[in-house]
Amino acid sequence: MKLIRMTKVLVLGARFGGLSAAYTLKRLAGNKAEIKVINNTRFSYFRPALPHVATGVIDEDDVKVDLTKALPEKRMNFQQGTVEKIDASGGLVYYTKPDGNKTEEDYDYLIIALGAHLGTELVKGWDKYGYSVCELDYALKLREKLKDFKGGTIAIGSGLFYQGKTPKPKVPENYVPVADAACEGPIFEMSLMLSGYFKKKGMLNKVKFVVFSPGEYLSDLSTMSRKIVREMYKQMGIELFENFRIKEIRENEIVDEAGKTIKADLTILIPPYTGNPALKNSTPDLIDDGGFVPTDLNMVSIKYDNVYAVGDANSLTVPKLGYLAVKTGNVAAQHLATRLGVQVKVDQYYPTIICVADNPFEGFGVAVKDDTWYGGTTSIAAPSPINHMKKELFHKYFIWTKGDMALEKFLASW
Repeated sequence: MKLIRMTKVLVLGARFGGLSAAYTLKRLAGNKAEIKVINNTRFSYFRPALPHVATGVIDEDDVKVDLTKALPEKRMNFQQGTVEKIDASGGLVYYTKPDGNKTEEDYDYLIIALGAHLGTELVKGWDKYGYSVCELDYALKLREKLKDFKGGTIAIGSGLFYQGKTPKPKVPENYVPVADAACEGPIFEMSLMLSGYFKKKGMLNKVKFVVFSPGEYLSDLSTMSRKIVREMYKQMGIELFENFRIKEIRENEIVDEAGKTIKADLTILIPPYTGNPALKNSTPDLIDDGGFVPTDLNMVSIKYDNVYAVGDANSLTVPKLGYLAVKTGNVAAQHLATRLGVQVKVDQYYPTIICVADNPFEGFGVAVKDDTWYGGTTSIAAPSPINHMKKELFHKYFIWTKGDMALEKFLASW
């Protein structure tokens, strides 16, 4: 009897974009596709809760999904490995397994969800004085620092986003605005959360907060929403510095490219965002000049018809936002499913800023929904205790489903 070979799909990366693509494709295509996910660690994390880990609200085990169990349960394969490069013209992925073995693997279709690179090497003094919440180990390091913090000035801000310029994705031009920062939502959230954190400890009078941005702060929000944030900061005594492109972190200050300094006894940074090194090492015409993959609205590479890119790795996702990662992952999976013979509606991608800045210490969150950056008219920034509850439920939902965002439109609260 002749065996029918299933279409082989490799998914590189297992964060919001990669997991959404993998789970959705398996749900739609079933046995039409053999799906294998390659990720550099055996765990995926609920990243919107890393600030909560840093402030001791939850523990690290509360944000983990074990991919070695979760994916096989859904009849998908998992391989831990670090992707080194992609030969898009030859249809090969090169990666290194945990034991050091170099491996190459072919594919029929490829979904790139490798994310961007946190360019900590671009900030002098990072290793000695820098803190962040962008990765679990960074959040744990910050948690220990906060426990022992006796008072002083805390600077919270973003490094520069090294956005690609050419070739452009084949999407409406207004869908891909030029951004100085990759995503400043976590900065806003940390400024609220740490205020509540130190208030609970009875230390708020010993701490001064400053927020800095490489461009205009929260430029992805409407003018009205930005005014609301500025007024909120005035009431909280938070000083805002814009057009501050951080170059160096020192023991008691930070320095920008122009030599300007800001006092900082503790610096919490979203590091500069650059293209993933594995993509920069790949077939040159797969990526733009920043190291991101240009695609069309179906997330298909503009150069390679069997390659998709989702999440932060895609040049069209601006800002680099979890909500957009899930949306691009779903679209890619739906489109690929149609190519495998499945009758399914492919969602139309439309970018919108959706997130919640949570303050668990004071029991409220600020929910944001805004598409004005893309030419739309929706602009909502609403503080409410309900938003805090929604974010808690979203976290529980993600862990319960092991990262499967099937009901994201109903239950997610970014």
